[in-house]
Amino acid sequence: MKEDVERIIVDFGPTDDNSLLKGASCFLSGPIDRVADDGVQWRNYIKEQSKKRDLGLNFFDPCDKPEGLGSEIGVEKTKVQDLISQNKWQEAQDFVKMFRRYDLRGVDTSDFLIVKVDLDIHMCGTYDELFTAEREQKPILIIMGEGQKKENIPTWLVAFINPKEIFETEDECLDYLDNLNKGNENFDRRWVSIKY
Repeated sequence: MKEDVERIIVDFGPTDDNSLLKGASCFLSGPIDRVADDGVQWRNYIKEQSKKRDLGLNFFDPCDKPEGLGSEIGVEKTKVQDLISQNKWQEAQDFVKMFRRYDLRGVDTSDFLIVKVDLDIHMCGTYDELFTAEREQKPILIIMGEGQKKENIPTWLVAFINPKEIFETEDECLDYLDNLNKGNENFDRRWVSIKY
């Protein structure tokens, strides 16, 4: 049994091209429900810049899910609001349960999370995803909302977020990932990839 476990648990380490993060999966968590752009802009920026930096990451983006995994932006976002305004709570609940299930499953299958924490926006789903990842002992990188300082992080998160993994901008987070990827930052025990 121990040999089987050792075979499927792989700590992050050098690949053929010395890219330490190559192939790692990242869930992009952050507010969608009460954000004008549905949270699309910052997620796209992270994905684009990660590609430019050749980090080799795979992303699960709740704003750009694979076909068939439900959606919670655009028309689907207004669908929930319309159902509720028509007092069709059960239909609204069934619809939200579907994409919540897929999002939390995305957290389960990711190696780490990048989470946008904006103190000016009510973030139910984001906290659900963040606490799921924390229970699974995954690395969680926090990007504070625009103009917000890392020392303003919600008190509850101080209990388990590594202070060097709280960033005030997307670029600071990307620099950290770049340093991890190049071996200039150390991976701790949370950085584990499961390979079958």
